[in-house]
Amino acid sequence: MELTRWPAVESVYGPEFRKTDVFSAQTDDGAARWMTLRDRVIEHNIRVIAKYYTRATITRLTELLDLGADDVEAFLSRAVVAGTIYARVDRPAGAVSFAKPREGEEQLNAWASDVGKLLGLVEKTTHLIAKEEIVNKIARAI
Repeated sequence: MELTRWPAVESVYGPEFRKTDVFSAQTDDGAARWMTLRDRVIEHNIRVIAKYYTRATITRLTELLDLGADDVEAFLSRAVVAGTIYARVDRPAGAVSFAKPREGEEQLNAWASDVGKLLGLVEKTTHLIAKEEIVNKIARAI
């Protein structure tokens, strides 16, 4: 999936869509549908960003979404409340974290897996060192 820039969508498809009755600017319903389409494009972009980023600054999000900082926070808040994404906003740092915190059991399993990998590497290294020592002893004996 990739980001769909709203200004690009609006410039490319806007004139054609606005000619139809569905998105007509002359009717209140058409204008409301146009704004709903805009909101859905922005929500799609937020889901894509949440999928690919674990942490991003508000400044970077404003660039990616082509919105102001207040609008970015409003859309993020709506997505979090709706359960679409997980995000934590750190306003003083100006950062958003999309990574879910691990539960205790998940964290312990990850650590156990990492320790298991480390022990495997130590065992392999010990074996290679012993093998090298044997080869050197044989080479000296000859």
